[in-house]
Amino acid sequence: MKGFTRAVTIFSLLSNLVLIAPSPVVGQIRHALPQHDTYTDLIAESEKYFAEKLKTDKIVGLSAAIVMDGKVIWKKGFGYADQVTRTPMTVNTVVNIGSVTKTFTALSVMQLKERGLIDLDKPLTTYLPTFHPLTRAGIQLDSVTVKTLITHTSGIQSDIWKNSDLGSGKYTDVLGFINQTYLVYPPGLAGLYSNAGYNILGHLVRDITKTDYARYVHQNIFNVLGMKHSGFAMDGLKNRTKIYAYGKEAREYELRDIASGGIYTDMNDFAKYAIGMLQAYRGKSTALLRQATAREMFTVQNSHVPLETNKKGLGWFMFQNDSTFAMFHSGSAGFSHAKLLLIPERNAALLVLTNTAEGGQTAETFCFNQLPRFGLHVRDLFPSPITHSVGSQRKPITLPDSTLAKYVGIYAESSSYNVVKLANHQLTLSGRGQKLVLKPVSESEFIAHDIKGNDTIPRRGQSLIFDKLKGVYFLFRREDNRDYNLGYCLKPIDPSLWSKRTGLYEHYGYQLLIGDSKFKSAELYVSPDSVIMLRLKTLGSSYEIPLDIIDSDHAFTTGINSGFGGFNVKFRDDKLYHILEFAGLTFRMPK
Repeated sequence: MKGFTRAVTIFSLLSNLVLIAPSPVVGQIRHALPQHDTYTDLIAESEKYFAEKLKTDKIVGLSAAIVMDGKVIWKKGFGYADQVTRTPMTVNTVVNIGSVTKTFTALSVMQLKERGLIDLDKPLTTYLPTFHPLTRAGIQLDSVTVKTLITHTSGIQSDIWKNSDLGSGKYTDVLGFINQTYLVYPPGLAGLYSNAGYNILGHLVRDITKTDYARYVHQNIFNVLGMKHSGFAMDGLKNRTKIYAYGKEAREYELRDIASGGIYTDMNDFAKYAIGMLQAYRGKSTALLRQATAREMFTVQNSHVPLETNKKGLGWFMFQNDSTFAMFHSGSAGFSHAKLLLIPERNAALLVLTNTAEGGQTAETFCFNQLPRFGLHVRDLFPSPITHSVGSQRKPITLPDSTLAKYVGIYAESSSYNVVKLANHQLTLSGRGQKLVLKPVSESEFIAHDIKGNDTIPRRGQSLIFDKLKGVYFLFRREDNRDYNLGYCLKPIDPSLWSKRTGLYEHYGYQLLIGDSKFKSAELYVSPDSVIMLRLKTLGSSYEIPLDIIDSDHAFTTGINSGFGGFNVKFRDDKLYHILEFAGLTFRMPK
């Protein structure tokens, strides 16, 4: 459902995964065309690119379009919408755009802002008094503003999978489910992509307008732009594609979460949306949005957030350098994918829809390969480092043990952890099968050294930096003008208090309906370093996740904006079982 994508696992439901760690750009298309170019070469190369990728990447069906100078200069379908009946994939084929829906939800909220019905900087509770998730000491509920939901910085966990198909639940159920969870981080501290947060925004639109979210989008976006072939699963749209993975047809997964991933459209309508947003930005049409509001949406909004992985506007991810910018969103819904890249200053857009799991990377690469044409690169997506500039001083200095001891502890990531110890007046770091010596070059910056016999060899071009945020130490690797978060320091626990809860919990109750993302079990165990670990198994994969313990009944999965990081884990008992809840799914182990 949802834009950074492993469509064959549950990560397909968190579609911003592609954005967290974009893949290397391959299969380049030429860029350096003269200003008077009629785009003949671009069109020919695009057609060749998709025709070849259809074969090499085993894509069943795909459609794409290019907008230049505010007009569609090319659009075309490739392959099949239905492989059995040999129905062609065309620009009239309807596809679920997954998380690109979030840009429509953000647009809806901004329309309400224009009407004076919403102030983005006011607490969400101003408009949704029924919003009352659990909070830990030091976290103020009023810090959750409308803007923090739009920018994925509210601290609301990523997803709730209980009753997540359209047949079992409604988008308005999500608010009640979130009210039973803790905010994972203080609002404004970290970017944590949240489908749940966007469904709450859909709830907000409904409550303020007294109009159901889907109906609001029809009336205020689809109808305004003439998108006559767009809608939601319950609209019974014609010309919908089949979806595919591993060369086989897959079951359609109709999402409950219509405000974060529920829109269906064809390429003709998708292009109308792209052009509508470009026109609003350029002040050519105010029917959709005023120019000032569109420009606000297309301005970086999260530069103050310490723990971020991407530049974001309002509802969009953003490539930006000193000269120009582009807006991007990606979506996946089960096995279909959508990519939309807008270049407002050039009045241009690139759009791709595909019905195949394997087509997501092809679609993204097509968009990212064109960034240099507009003076941009993939690296322009990443925010500036929050750690101080790496100093020119590279010679180790001596720090007292009292300073070094501040950094000792276990730094947990989304699927592993690093152990920092102090011995013989120096720090060592162990994790992922390696052991490093950390030699300080400032009070908080260290150079990692590999151990070779009796010698240590420095790792060039990178530093390890400890930074205290909201009272907790985080560890960063600084390399090539980027910060890579290596986790935060866990509070020490007494593992013996968890002995009765350790063991294998089998899944029961509501099950996800999509492919190999169905959960099989959750195993709780204590690592040799006294870290409580959660081993999640789906029908196709296994994941090892450190837990950050809140109290005897609650924990968080660790990791900032990656993998299964940032979920509540709950523990309770009934007469016969120990019960573990993860993201709204339940697992049990006999007593």
